Amino acid sequence: MNGEKLLVVRDLRKYFQPEKKFLATSPAPLRAVDGVSFTLHEGETLGLVGESGCGKSTAARTLLRLIEPTSGQVSFCGTDLFDLKETEMRNLRKEMQIIFQDPYSAVNPARRIGHILQEPFEIHGFRDKKENVEKAKQLLEQVGLPLDHFNRYPHELSGGQLQRVGIARAIALEPKLIVADEPVSALDVSIQAQVINLLLDLKERLDISYLFISHDLGVVEYFCDRVAVMYLGKIVELADSEQMYNSPQHPYTIALLDAIPSLESERTKNKAPVKGDIPSPANPPKGCAFHSRCPIKEKQCEEKIPALKEVAPGHHVACFLKH
Repeated sequence: MNGEKLLVVRDLRKYFQPEKKFLATSPAPLRAVDGVSFTLHEGETLGLVGESGCGKSTAARTLLRLIEPTSGQVSFCGTDLFDLKETEMRNLRKEMQIIFQDPYSAVNPARRIGHILQEPFEIHGFRDKKENVEKAKQLLEQVGLPLDHFNRYPHELSGGQLQRVGIARAIALEPKLIVADEPVSALDVSIQAQVINLLLDLKERLDISYLFISHDLGVVEYFCDRVAVMYLGKIVELADSEQMYNSPQHPYTIALLDAIPSLESERTKNKAPVKGDIPSPANPPKGCAFHSRCPIKEKQCEEKIPALKEVAPGHHVACFLKH
């Protein structure tokens, strides 16, 4: 992978402690993120995929310190984020932005679009109001929205238009990293491609790196350079996009790809499909977290946790049967 290391995540964990009920024993912590490690390079798009509840959004918000970690290390441009004080972290946030899934809940409904787009500049000390207005108008143009949207309120825009506002706000301070948390899942299918193409265009023009979170593997294949598959708080497979889609190794990854609706039959469907639901992160299975649903499990899978190992150049898998 070309490019310097931009984001290095090592053994990231985020456990939530449920509230203890009166006279009851302390409940087990909910292991939302349980030892996640990966590297994101400059100019790269890394997809983080998995079923709902696997911990991908929590991992992203934890590494940005929108929620505090339980343990682990995150380095951004060589700076350990978890060692920074609140004021230091705030100064660094202009380099790291996020696009949220629901564009309506991500903005203040009482503020006009122009005011929403001026907020990043105001928060980070840009005091020239006339210049901030001009910058906000330029942002509208960059994301393909007409200037008459400047004085509109969020409820006057469609979901796709408002998500473009969210993207404009994210790029306002010219960040090096954008975390896109399911940025198109709330949009109509006809609008999704437009927003994805806009993100790709901005990546090339502004030299942005993306951590792209999604459960839509079709979108991820088109958008991402590499893909990390999460299951129950852990990464179970990590590879470049072509390797992942042409030669998946982990049984869970194979099951996810088999679930993609397609009229084509280039890849043979798995004859032993995955059954059951994802276990609770408060009570994960012993051994491999996937063994309770795995169609090819062996005895060792029920007893030991497989490490994420490289099985081919750049292709890592956490599965005893693939090592």
